[in-house]
Amino acid sequence: MNSPHVERRTIRQRLLFIIRMTLFALVLLALLIPTALGAGFIAVLTVAVCSGGPTPPMPYEDVSFPSSEFNRQTPAYFVPGAQPNGEASSDTALERATIIVVPTGNAGRGDRMDEIVVYHEGGFNVLTYDSRTCVGGVANSLGYREALQVGDALVYLQTRADVDANRIGIHGFSAGGASALMAAARFPEIRAVVAAGGYHDFRDEIERNTPSRLWFAPFFRFGAFGAYRLITGDDISVLSPVSVIGQIAPRPILLIYGTNEPSLNGGRLQQAAAGANAQLWEVPSATHGSYLITAPDQYRQRVIAFMTDAFK
Repeated sequence: MNSPHVERRTIRQRLLFIIRMTLFALVLLALLIPTALGAGFIAVLTVAVCSGGPTPPMPYEDVSFPSSEFNRQTPAYFVPGAQPNGEASSDTALERATIIVVPTGNAGRGDRMDEIVVYHEGGFNVLTYDSRTCVGGVANSLGYREALQVGDALVYLQTRADVDANRIGIHGFSAGGASALMAAARFPEIRAVVAAGGYHDFRDEIERNTPSRLWFAPFFRFGAFGAYRLITGDDISVLSPVSVIGQIAPRPILLIYGTNEPSLNGGRLQQAAAGANAQLWEVPSATHGSYLITAPDQYRQRVIAFMTDAFK
């Protein structure tokens, strides 16, 4: 029979064991939760589900072009520019400039339809196509691999008699804006760029928003960076338009950001890195993506004037 002293010692040992295991579990959770949140953050952004896009409200052609990444066709819409009388152009579009509108993230053709309408009404042809997520069912890489898809669009446009291959511009928003800049740095056939609301360097954006003074920051970063590599196969350092934007010169660049947009400083960094060929329009009171809603007349005037000047 155990003595009272032995029983008290046994109870005390059990209590210490429970306390230690509880503390260990709490520490483990404190490490795992921010890591999981970082991984989840990237997973949400790169989700491999096609979100689709609207059908153009103006006359358009239902077209497609081969994907160099997947053994299939990329569905697209080709929207001829409007004539001065408001009708769709036909054979008179032989020397007309064309704008590639990059799908945002995992969107389908017809994404950014409001901007497409602006270009159409301004007399520009527009090519809008399915994202690689829609075409191949793969994760969205947030702009890096999507930039290569622009090359497929360029090859297609060069086969059309109603497109002037020397007057092709590109437009993108958010991750699509980053993709537009990275594509322009890679493909000299792109003669002008409008990039709105994109990140300047995705790794740096995460680091700036998780300062080192926060104890959980290293674990959140570890989860985010690791998840990006696991999901896309690339290191997150490839998401850096600011590091290649200088290669676009002397071709003109228009950067658009709202004054209430968190990534505005990134726009300023990109303008500084690009040089004299880049201009930055800070839309007063606009938030991420609300530029056309906040300043509709100025948006139309600036974007059309920019592309018109670029192709003179």
